[in-house]
Amino acid sequence: MAVSIIIFRERNNAKLKDWGILKSMFRILTLSLILLGLAAATPLVSLTGRVVAVHDGDTLTVQSGADLFKVRLADVDAPERGQPFGKQARRFTGEITLGKRVRVDVVLIDIHGRRVGEVITEDGRVLNEELVHAGLAWYYRVDAAKNERLQRLEHDAFQNKLGLWVEKEPVPPWEFRRESRIPDAPPTEKQVDYDRIFHYGIIGSQRTKTVRWPACKNYHETRPQRAHIFHSLQHARDMGFTPAKDCPK
Repeated sequence: MAVSIIIFRERNNAKLKDWGILKSMFRILTLSLILLGLAAATPLVSLTGRVVAVHDGDTLTVQSGADLFKVRLADVDAPERGQPFGKQARRFTGEITLGKRVRVDVVLIDIHGRRVGEVITEDGRVLNEELVHAGLAWYYRVDAAKNERLQRLEHDAFQNKLGLWVEKEPVPPWEFRRESRIPDAPPTEKQVDYDRIFHYGIIGSQRTKTVRWPACKNYHETRPQRAHIFHSLQHARDMGFTPAKDCPK
């Protein structure tokens, strides 16, 4: 079974009807490979420093000079601590980075002040890629451009049953984190929680150049065949999409 289908396979939950609708939409988006998330593929800024703490597989703290920066890896999603392989992912990241100097190419600063980006070690390894290659993180498809390298690394890990892929139906971290209440769509980039981009459900139609989110009246009847997923309403507007008439002002 193709990895792109497996990673969006999610358990049925009758109590969360809205989530069921959102999950169906995510499958359509994944299979069509027209995902649109973070507008900027080039770094906003790069910072260098020493890793002084590893919180989980995809989150660490870097000390640069006198400043401490919490860093969230971009384009990957490692199992949470309460999930299978969560501890292994954290240990893996620690072995590669803890106490060592790294460079972080930052593409976004989210609502928690985390620097979201790519982490490169002194020997040239990209931590984001190393985690996926080891089967200790998923390829988190929220960037504007498809990352063919991460997609290939994930497929190789799946084929070889590495890490989390030994499980019959591993649960994606973004599903593990979901809440019963769908979060409000963030108006601006500064209000984005990088871990919840899929949860916001901000969907744009390529045909009509309109965008809807769960608060829109006709959201549940919307099934755009050529769709984009945005991380904020500001991002949708910046990309030339306008809110549909049935959406809140």
